[in-house]
Amino acid sequence: MSPPDPVIATPRVMSRIWGWDILRGLCALAVATYHLMEWQALGSLHAFGSYGVYLFFVLSGASLAYNYSGQLGRARAALGFLATRWLRLAPLYVLVTFACIVLYSLHFGVLVDQLPLRLLLNLTFAFGVHDPVVWALPIGGWSLGIEFAYYLLFPWLLCAVAHPVTRWVLLAALCGAQASWIASTAGSAAGYAASQVAYHQLPAFGAYFFAGCLIGQWQRETPQTLPVAVGALVWLALGGLLWGLNPVLPGNELLGVRGLVLFGACLAVVVLSGWTRVPQGLQPLARWLGDITYGTYLLHPVLFFGFTWFALPVLTATPVNELAVSVRWALLGSTLTVACIAAAASARWLESPLRHWGQQMLARRLRFPVKG
Repeated sequence: MSPPDPVIATPRVMSRIWGWDILRGLCALAVATYHLMEWQALGSLHAFGSYGVYLFFVLSGASLAYNYSGQLGRARAALGFLATRWLRLAPLYVLVTFACIVLYSLHFGVLVDQLPLRLLLNLTFAFGVHDPVVWALPIGGWSLGIEFAYYLLFPWLLCAVAHPVTRWVLLAALCGAQASWIASTAGSAAGYAASQVAYHQLPAFGAYFFAGCLIGQWQRETPQTLPVAVGALVWLALGGLLWGLNPVLPGNELLGVRGLVLFGACLAVVVLSGWTRVPQGLQPLARWLGDITYGTYLLHPVLFFGFTWFALPVLTATPVNELAVSVRWALLGSTLTVACIAAAASARWLESPLRHWGQQMLARRLRFPVKG
């Protein structure tokens, strides 16, 4: 009997780094809190919003490089990777996309413009290559389009990671391109508000994703261990740094010394989180935080605007940002709670079953790898 095809004989479950799961969940909660505070005029945590998303890109690159190192050298394996990545994102994203179409149409009284084109771009994540903020239907969906564009490039990025010289040349080039892009958009004379669409493009996040790939490869080759208490201090320190460097004006968190410090902090925190040894008793919490990340990110805007656009006007004529502060904080807390519960339910009963079914179909019919 011939030996198994190494492309097919890959693990069905990706290895989990518990420290990354914890950090990923904390980022989702930070981004959701930033949005809910901003939408209710409770405060502006610009640094938490921006760098929560940046950390997603670093963590994504790190997790993928850690799990797929040496696995995507063949075209069939690369196609299988893209198919499984689509299966990872699509089930909940498709559901939220249609929910957003209904919400927008009912609230504004007109059908979403260019709907067939928007649906095509959203269901394929193709909007990530051009003006993702404009074309994404779910709020926050722009980042998923950009991430999927990086998935298209990932097999080549993984080859670059494996080359001792190319990796550093490419990282330097991506850092330069990212810094130039941010300076010319978010730092332009027009101001951040006028440059948001121009800023939210592939070049603004490439160095974060590729640096994550390098971190994932490093974690695979030279694993280290730190006590969970050290990891907890690292996460608290990052929160304190984001709080201390949070600017008054949006976009300033990306510029100058502040931007350089926070860029380095993001990379350092992902490295240290990967080294953090989470004891068995805390692993269920880490798993839960990892599992709710995606759903919390996508669902909290739907829950918030579904309530404030349709339920709140029945209860009071007062706009949400003029309600008593205590009521607004209660709404923030309840929205986060429901989003986490819904995200956990989605991960267990929607995303995971559909993803596993799709992976089995691919494995049987197309002989693609079935990593999660």
